[in-house]
Amino acid sequence: MKQTGLKLTVVTIIRVAIGWHFLYEGFSKLLMENWSAQSYLANASGFLSGFYHWLASGETLVKAIDILNVYGLILIGLALFLGIFIRLASAGGILLLLLYYFAYPPFGTSLFGSPEGHFYIVNRNLIEAFLLLWFVLSTQTGYGISNLFKRGKKEEHEDHETPEGVNSRREALKNLATLPILGAMGWGAFRHASKEIDVMSGATIQLNFTSL
Repeated sequence: MKQTGLKLTVVTIIRVAIGWHFLYEGFSKLLMENWSAQSYLANASGFLSGFYHWLASGETLVKAIDILNVYGLILIGLALFLGIFIRLASAGGILLLLLYYFAYPPFGTSLFGSPEGHFYIVNRNLIEAFLLLWFVLSTQTGYGISNLFKRGKKEEHEDHETPEGVNSRREALKNLATLPILGAMGWGAFRHASKEIDVMSGATIQLNFTSL
């Protein structure tokens, strides 16, 4: 039982960490005045660069992409952090990460170094995508709000004064633990959010264009 609890805790921490990464990226972009993915798309390189350049070619299309990108990051991040619609959020996260990955693939003529380091084939986007694949394929997705609904019918038939009932309450608290954590981290992020950082349209890559 202890080993199972430890595994669930580790899986939960990984899921929450990725969720926060997505959530804060989207939150930061939302607070930035005049943020747009246009430059990110227009300067894309690699064998799929033509596709990204086409996405950047129309003002209406870019605006739609900006909205989908920002709110996609926020919704995926919230779902992963809180543990709701985990498989759907993970699949959406993989799609976004692969779009970021192939915009500036770390191989071929598009190979470049970012402020976070130098990569070849494997970068942070790809690593996060593989981690999210676990949550798409695995039945063990950690603690989260969705578990409360799964246990709902079972708990209706349990006597809450029995050991099983006590355990149910403990499990419920574990599944709700991300709520106060989200509140604390969200408050800290709100206080320290900067509107002056120009963030590239990705979950992991950042670039300050004023330094170029």
